[in-house]
Amino acid sequence: MMNRRQSRASRHSLSALARAWETRYVIVLAFAYLISFGWLFSAGTDVDIRPSEILVTPGEPLWKTPGDGHLFGTTATGLDLFHLCRIAMARAVAVAAIATALGLALAFLTVMLFAFDPGERRFSLLKSWGRVGVLMPCALVLLIVQAGAGGGITSFVVATSLLISIHSAPAMAEWFEKGEKGHDILSAYVVGLSRSEIVTNRIVPTVIRKLIGIFATLIPQVALVEMGVSFLGMGSERLSIGGLISYGQQVIIEAPWLAIYPGIFASVVTMFLTLLGWLTSRALKSEPIRRFI
Repeated sequence: MMNRRQSRASRHSLSALARAWETRYVIVLAFAYLISFGWLFSAGTDVDIRPSEILVTPGEPLWKTPGDGHLFGTTATGLDLFHLCRIAMARAVAVAAIATALGLALAFLTVMLFAFDPGERRFSLLKSWGRVGVLMPCALVLLIVQAGAGGGITSFVVATSLLISIHSAPAMAEWFEKGEKGHDILSAYVVGLSRSEIVTNRIVPTVIRKLIGIFATLIPQVALVEMGVSFLGMGSERLSIGGLISYGQQVIIEAPWLAIYPGIFASVVTMFLTLLGWLTSRALKSEPIRRFI
């Protein structure tokens, strides 16, 4: 009679396949992110590109209209505009990802300072921060003024990450409170698990999963803000989508494609990232953070 008992390797394989099937939507979205980011960042960084050198109009412009071997045409210095748009958009997305990651990490660390306190009002201070949300437009105005004064990219990252952390910390506090009211958490208390074990092993993984969805939804929003303030002159020492559009407006009569095509490119990429972020948030069942940007 044959032994029908499964081996340990087969059990682990079936368990891995079951987990992969449960997270199939997340895996598909991860591949979509890899493909889109790979294409966007494959244009290179080209740190030697300086707007003061390439976004100028010489006495005899070398620009070409779209279609003459160049999808978006060329600049007055003869550089391919599509290539410049990819580099500029990659930098905007990179800056947005760094600022968002720093902001959410700071908010998470702040919430963890109160998470192990057994008191019922441990998050009262963080919840009071939620009332500051009505002042977000004022904070963004200050950021725009700072950008118009010629502020650098470092100040933008620091200011944006602080805004994100202040706004997202109260939402994370609510996630912790809701997580502690679940039936599995109450059962864990009954069987004798300590509070630190429950918070670390049960609640924190759920919050981190939600943070991934929030991170994906915030990247296009912050990238949009970065493009807006770069249009006003922030980070003029580096190539940016806002800088390309601003330069194109100066020569809108002679070369209208220099203003139109960077705007179209930025709109398409931002809408695509927004769609991916929304799908990621739904797949991870993340709760949206209200009233941000």
